Amino acid sequence: MKKMIVFLLAGLLLHASSFGQKGNNQIGVGADIQIPTGDFAGYFKTGFGGYVKALFGVGKSGQVSVSTGYTSFNAVGGIPMKLGIAPILIRYRANFNGFYVEPQIGYQLVNAKFNGGDELGYMSDSGGGFMWAAGVGYVFNKKFEVGARYGSGSASQGGTALGAFGLRLGYNFSLNGSKGK
Repeated sequence: MKKMIVFLLAGLLLHASSFGQKGNNQIGVGADIQIPTGDFAGYFKTGFGGYVKALFGVGKSGQVSVSTGYTSFNAVGGIPMKLGIAPILIRYRANFNGFYVEPQIGYQLVNAKFNGGDELGYMSDSGGGFMWAAGVGYVFNKKFEVGARYGSGSASQGGTALGAFGLRLGYNFSLNGSKGK
C-alpha cells in the first residue's frame, strides 16, 4: 500500500510539473494549529506544528501540490503521552482572486510516545493510514497565506478517526521569477 501511494504521488508530481510553465509555481512553509474533534478531542489537547509544500501551476487559476509536515499533540489530564502526525498529501487548489478552495487526499504517519518514567516505563508505537482534508483560505499578494481546514485519518486500517480542525499561517516563495509576482 505504501509503495502504491509513493508511486501515485511521484506520477502526479511528474504530470503536474509538465504543466508548470502555464501557472504559478511556489514553495510554501508555515505553521499549523490543530484542534482535535470527536473521540480524538477526548484524549488529546490542541496540537502545534509546521508544514512545507510544493505548488505547481496548472492553468491560470489552479495549482496541484504535494505537502508534508508534522504536528504534535499532548495527552489530556496530565498523562505523559505525545502523539505526532505527519501527513503526506496531494492537493488541488482552485484560486478565486485571492480566495482558495483545496481538497486534499493522502496518507498519514502516526507516532505515539508514552514516558511514564521509572515507575511506568517508556513505550512507543507507530502506524499510518488514509487521510483526507478540505481547506479554504486567502492568499495576500500571492505570498502570505491564511487558511482553515478540517481533516481526518486513522493510525491504522480500521482504526479510530483522528479528526481535527486546523488553522494555518504561511508564506509562499515564487519559483517563477518576476512572472510569479
